[in-house]
Amino acid sequence: MASGIAPSLWPTETFFALLWVDDKDAIEVPKQFPFSGRWGEIQSTGLRLDDEYRMPVKLDMVWLSIVEHKFYSIEADLPTAKLQEQWQEEDPVVGGPLLTHIVVGMAPYGWVALWLRGARKSSLHCWIRGDEVSVPMDQFSPTTSGATIDEYCQYYINNDAEVHENLILNGLPDAELFGRLMKQYRYRVVPLFEQWLEHEQRWERYRADADNVPQFSFVEIGCTDGTFDKTHSDFLIEHHWSGRPEQMTLAWHTGKVEWIMYVQFDPLLTAPIFERFYGAHRDTLADLLVHCDPQAKHYELALYRYGLSAPRVLPPESYQLIVFKNKYEHHRSIGYRLPSGAWIW
Repeated sequence: MASGIAPSLWPTETFFALLWVDDKDAIEVPKQFPFSGRWGEIQSTGLRLDDEYRMPVKLDMVWLSIVEHKFYSIEADLPTAKLQEQWQEEDPVVGGPLLTHIVVGMAPYGWVALWLRGARKSSLHCWIRGDEVSVPMDQFSPTTSGATIDEYCQYYINNDAEVHENLILNGLPDAELFGRLMKQYRYRVVPLFEQWLEHEQRWERYRADADNVPQFSFVEIGCTDGTFDKTHSDFLIEHHWSGRPEQMTLAWHTGKVEWIMYVQFDPLLTAPIFERFYGAHRDTLADLLVHCDPQAKHYELALYRYGLSAPRVLPPESYQLIVFKNKYEHHRSIGYRLPSGAWIW
């Protein structure tokens, strides 16, 4: 199945969008007016009737960026072997196919993303840029004969209050915004269950004979590059390429007590933190440390790499977190302002 998507504040519409599997056969990304939603998610879908779903070799697409009043075109080869290899993966927990959709994302300024996505995992395989082109409006939309591209786009903008208000308040997005959102780094998640010594302002490991030491259960992450992982495998606690974390779920237990923590990161505040930490070397192996002391209700996130004298602690304002103990709220960070259920994803 194939799907298209565009960011909710910057909708698009396709003239055509084809994923060619060979010289004669193509998978069409079903049309949607408009493409608009959460970046990387499935929106429009089409069902292939073939028993065997072949991975595409080329993307061929022309689309309209509504807020820019511009058409873009792209014709690009795809990493077919890599796509095919991952498409064969099975879900490590529930069995069956791990991935079910090819998702094509259209961002402002001609940028295009391609993901493989399932219910429990999404992976980014392309981040490429198309070229601005001219398309006759009578061919793009014959039912609106005589309308100019500006009239066509403005009609949609005027009828979407959220898009209209955002354009008035903020204008078009910064040209570098999506480049920063899609940038990937090499890191792993390291859950650390230790005791916070308030009077010394430091962490200390539990004694070897301590009772009810917290035990890690699983971690889930959704990232700014439109990817996520909910497989509860060891993938996230091993070094891997990934976008910056946007949301995270961390679970652990102490005896029969179940704990779960939800974290929402501010993408604008975490971008410069990651950029300064990694510099020009995004392939540096780094750790995203998640320190937890549920008894003291103290939690801390930090970045660390070999050679640093101490971890770089993320400022509390760069994220919001809430912790539940046996499904009842136990703690929320200072300044927590998310609506109820906002961390469920």
